[in-house]
Amino acid sequence: VTSIGSSAFSGCSGLTSVTIPNSVTSIGNYAFSGCSGLTSLTIPNSVTSIGSSAFSGCSGLTSVTIPNSVTSIGNYAFEDCSGLTSVTIGNSVTSIGRSAFYGCSGLTSVHILDIAAWCNIDFPGSYSNPLYYAHHLYLNGEEVRDLVIPNSVTSIGDYAFYACSGLTSVTIPNSVTSIGSSAFNGCSELLDVYCYAENVPSTKSSAFTSSSIADATLHVPAASIDSYKATRPWRGFGKIVALTPEETGITETDNGKVKSENSAVYDLSGRRVQKAQKGIFIRDGKVVVK
Repeated sequence: VTSIGSSAFSGCSGLTSVTIPNSVTSIGNYAFSGCSGLTSLTIPNSVTSIGSSAFSGCSGLTSVTIPNSVTSIGNYAFEDCSGLTSVTIGNSVTSIGRSAFYGCSGLTSVHILDIAAWCNIDFPGSYSNPLYYAHHLYLNGEEVRDLVIPNSVTSIGDYAFYACSGLTSVTIPNSVTSIGSSAFNGCSELLDVYCYAENVPSTKSSAFTSSSIADATLHVPAASIDSYKATRPWRGFGKIVALTPEETGITETDNGKVKSENSAVYDLSGRRVQKAQKGIFIRDGKVVVK
């Protein structure tokens, strides 16, 4: 079997578990729709696409792991899976369909492996992002409170961190040139945004809606303060201040060599590391080569 066809097991409410073999590459539309008794599901690494409404109404599922092989999740794929408490999204997913997680009101956590991959997912609406209900994002098992966008990211997509109320700070590197609609909408605990872009990124007006930015501080390059103050939605921040030498990663120079403070260090996937060994790392939004 290489594919599970449309509506193949739709309405099989007595079904409690499904094992899909590694030969399967696609799960069709409505394939397991209405399987309300389904409590155990394993999607193998061979699957590349999950069809529209494939698991809609599977209210007995409590957790779902989308493997790294999957590139697309269809419209309404997990609609009304009200029993879901956690979902893991693989780093090859590039699109999640409209209302894919609509009605998943029990979600409390979303788990990912790569911040850069997450920023590049195409979310056509708020209900396509499981964060709408979960509010808390976990990177490799650790909740993301201080979000650091890797320097490999040039664009933060629509709804990328929608309703992620667990965030308290966001660091945006100079590589980012655009920020999409509602990208940080509903990040109600956001206190600080560190944006290293000297040229103000093209930013949709709704990017920070309902994020209480009037009470937050925006840290930007000193030479760019006036530009941010004149541009929506950036001008809505309560305070707009210059990045300090410590925040730019530069504390002193010695014969032309830059030295940095021992602040938080992240690898290029956005994972925090205890100590930077040899290699390329991110410290305070800047690339550090050691």
